[in-house]
Amino acid sequence: MNGRRLLALIPLVFPITSNAHHAVAGSYDTNRVVEVEGEVTRILWRNPHVQISMRAIGDDGGTQEWDMATTSLSNLRRWQMDPSFIAVGDTIRVAGSPSRRDEYGLYISNVLTSDGQEVLLAPNLEPLWADRIIQMAESRRLGVGDTSAPELGIFRIWSTPPGIPTLIPRDMGTTAAGRANLTESALQAVDAFVWERDNPLKNCAPKGMPLIMHAPYPFQFVQEGDTILWHNEEYDTIRTIHMSPDASLEAQTPSLLGYSIGHWEGDRTLVVETANMNWGHLDGQGIPSSTSARAVERFMMSPQGDRLDYTMTYSDPENLHEPLMFSKHWVWYPDSQVNAYECLREAEN
Repeated sequence: MNGRRLLALIPLVFPITSNAHHAVAGSYDTNRVVEVEGEVTRILWRNPHVQISMRAIGDDGGTQEWDMATTSLSNLRRWQMDPSFIAVGDTIRVAGSPSRRDEYGLYISNVLTSDGQEVLLAPNLEPLWADRIIQMAESRRLGVGDTSAPELGIFRIWSTPPGIPTLIPRDMGTTAAGRANLTESALQAVDAFVWERDNPLKNCAPKGMPLIMHAPYPFQFVQEGDTILWHNEEYDTIRTIHMSPDASLEAQTPSLLGYSIGHWEGDRTLVVETANMNWGHLDGQGIPSSTSARAVERFMMSPQGDRLDYTMTYSDPENLHEPLMFSKHWVWYPDSQVNAYECLREAEN
């Protein structure tokens, strides 16, 4: 069998979805598709990306040692996909985007298991080889929330449905409209940014505001006295929203997530204003963020409790000429959980 088959001049069969980690686009060539067949030699079920090693035989008869990544363990859990579909020693076929740096590196989205089932490891993929398909649970795939408990209000676990638009577009610093809105100092920062060198998320470095709101993982609102906690599974992040009428954004110590104050509009809309954010990044792709930035968020729950709509207005006079507006939504599944993220760092050389 051939160890490697490169399909170089066709559109990508499985697009990198809005739920994918930013590192995928930076590290892998999403305009090409590679298929590889071989024996699994190692599996590491982990966040932020599951790691799979495989031994294949190339066209020249030589051995190829492939190091491959795919979606996170957290995604498999939230999609209700049992990770036992492959094991060390199995012979499998995979398809994915080749690494930009490593000859035998791959980000995989389709897996043909040793018993002939095809596993789709992202939303909205098409099968390549088999009629028997393993994919996310039907309720997750359709993105429809549950309407059975409106009385819970906003205080429940919310999940990102598949296929919704990216909250913060990955190409803001490269499009004409995006660059026109950047100040001169911000443009200089974007043009100097090199992903391999400057990636702020490598080795499990946590996300700050505002990019943490891009996270596709489940989160929960919890009431604690005069504060509301926003607990997201990614990086086990907890934001504190101060609800006291006396809470103020002034004279607060800057931090990764900033300082947030909130108030209710009616009983289904939570409005949150955040300042003093010092993560230093807007999108993780080179656009900087200053401590002068402010974010105004609106969390708007449907009357049935099945959907939570979200908007963010983000302003930063040091880096943006005009404020930016972002939006997305989440849905409620009664069986969702916020699990421990337990991100594992790459081994240091």
